[in-house]
Amino acid sequence: MKPQLIHITKKMSNLVFNTAGTYVVFFKNIEGNIACKITAQDVNLYMFGLYDMKDKEHFKIHTEQIHEAGNSFSELYILSVADDSSAFQFTGTIRIEKSAQKSHAYQKNQNLILSKDAFVDSRPILEILADDVFCTHGSTTGPLPDDQLTYLIMRGIGETDAKNLLIEGFKKQVYNRINQLGITV
Repeated sequence: MKPQLIHITKKMSNLVFNTAGTYVVFFKNIEGNIACKITAQDVNLYMFGLYDMKDKEHFKIHTEQIHEAGNSFSELYILSVADDSSAFQFTGTIRIEKSAQKSHAYQKNQNLILSKDAFVDSRPILEILADDVFCTHGSTTGPLPDDQLTYLIMRGIGETDAKNLLIEGFKKQVYNRINQLGITV
């Protein structure tokens, strides 16, 4: 069965997944709260977010992955690129209720800072009430990798083009992961 795509474009979204299946949630450059509650077994939920910020753009997002049923899976993957004096604030909560044994949940936020004036605040949170689960979370924030930039420049690519290639490759990770699930956005 092909995954169902849910494209979020508004500030507040409360989604309930009460039927087994695979779901892909996608959002780009939006603010607000996205709460995803899994109330059925055999739900596979993938959440993808992309933020590409310039000038004085500011985005603040809070996500929730709430597992109420066992044998469920959720994965959150958010990337941001902050340039100029832009700012990004991410808070993400995974909550595994006691009734959600055998659940798997992941949360990853990666941020690329391109300017000394850009700001990123990333806060992944785990709340695990069950005792038979697999749960991980992580966050990274930093500039373009010097070794990758140097590698491209040493192969004859100009510095500006090399930076643009690395930035576009970073952002494309979200689309590649969505495409691996058989979805095009």
